[in-house]
Amino acid sequence: MTRSLKLALELDNTGIYREADLQRVPIIMVRPGMILAKPVNNEKGMTLCAVGTELTANIIEKLKKMDVRVVTLKGHPVDMGIQEITPEEKISKIEDKFSVFKDNAIMDRLKEAIEKAVLAEDTEEDEEQGIITPDDKEEPFNE
Repeated sequence: MTRSLKLALELDNTGIYREADLQRVPIIMVRPGMILAKPVNNEKGMTLCAVGTELTANIIEKLKKMDVRVVTLKGHPVDMGIQEITPEEKISKIEDKFSVFKDNAIMDRLKEAIEKAVLAEDTEEDEEQGIITPDDKEEPFNE
């Protein structure tokens, strides 16, 4: 389980947030009443808003002034016109597409490189939000 997935499983009073129940939304599309599924941190890692915070117009404006660009919300409150998929779902699709190239060392290396890029992209997004730091990447999560 990745660190970002571990963080996505934050417990609140209504149950457990699952990766499929999260949506990354640009701050300009956030509306009062939406609920944070992940904490919002500043560039120094200080938490600005905790998991479960119900956003108000005042909080949204303050986040904009603090240059927050994206937040992760509970559920899928905004129709983005695209279906978001988790890194795990992306990797599963990659494995399906490459399954026809069994015993092909070049294609195996290509598949591994693509999977690594998908995971790196997810980690970069978490770092941008201040959810993880470079030190967190070194420490594997053990269940």
